[in-house]
Amino acid sequence: MQMKREEELILIERIKAGELNLFNTLIETHSPKILSVVRGVVSNREDAEEVAQDVFVKAYFSIKSFRGDCSFSTWLFRIAYNMSVSKTRLKKREHIPIEKTGNIPDNNSLKEQENYLDRERQYKILNQMLGELDVSDRFLIISFYNHEKSIKDIAEITGMSESNVKVKLHRIKKRLNLLMG
Repeated sequence: MQMKREEELILIERIKAGELNLFNTLIETHSPKILSVVRGVVSNREDAEEVAQDVFVKAYFSIKSFRGDCSFSTWLFRIAYNMSVSKTRLKKREHIPIEKTGNIPDNNSLKEQENYLDRERQYKILNQMLGELDVSDRFLIISFYNHEKSIKDIAEITGMSESNVKVKLHRIKKRLNLLMG
């Protein structure tokens, strides 16, 4: 369920005015992406679900501080980023799984099976490499590529400058390319 920015701002104003039951609409709209970004930083699924719930609790109690300077999703991503980083600081860094897209091909052709196995190997390698990145680097890569956040949005979320985000993304990609061989 996607909502236009204007509709979202009107909804937020109504929530601020006391129609708190409308907050569920924001949860329904944003929870898949928030859970996904938290899963990218927090290694354990249960912990990620807990952090995602905590993100919405914090947003609920902080909604009056949302000024609309950035999109609501960017504001939520910042909360999710901060809470995820805090959670990972409390726990030992672990391996993060990447959700797989696609299934085993129905057709038993050898070429399709080989392609599937190549993708599986690539997922495993990428998963291992992402697991070796520090939390902020993982967040940058996942936000930029999986969630298609702009450099500007990532800078607002993390508190870094846009040029710093660009440099860090470039260095992370270069490091990942070197690891891929």
